[in-house]
Amino acid sequence: MLGILVALPMLDIYATLRLAEALNVPGWALFVPGVIFGVTIFKRETRNLRSRFAAAMQSMTLRPIVFDSGRRLLAALLLLAPGFLSDVFALFLLLIPSRAVAQPATVTASGPRTMDGEFRRVE
Repeated sequence: MLGILVALPMLDIYATLRLAEALNVPGWALFVPGVIFGVTIFKRETRNLRSRFAAAMQSMTLRPIVFDSGRRLLAALLLLAPGFLSDVFALFLLLIPSRAVAQPATVTASGPRTMDGEFRRVE
């Protein structure tokens, strides 16, 4: 198992360098955009995860939010990994449409939310 975890990134780096050679561009030119894009996605997703998770807990629809956030975080990690093939797989993960869009919980300036209802005092 450890051999697979070491061999796959090495093969990915080798394939990326061969692709850079075929395209006649420096090897770093294929690594840098993926890293920049991965850092951007990772920062945005971790910043928005808390508000989406809180909104999902209120509406009790946790599965789509966790799936979408997990998919984006996995794509960000794949983009941070060196290699062109992992970047292509990450882009496929990002192209999957979102299952649900939850709005973050907002607090209005008028105070806490109220709920209409009736009550009876029982003695």
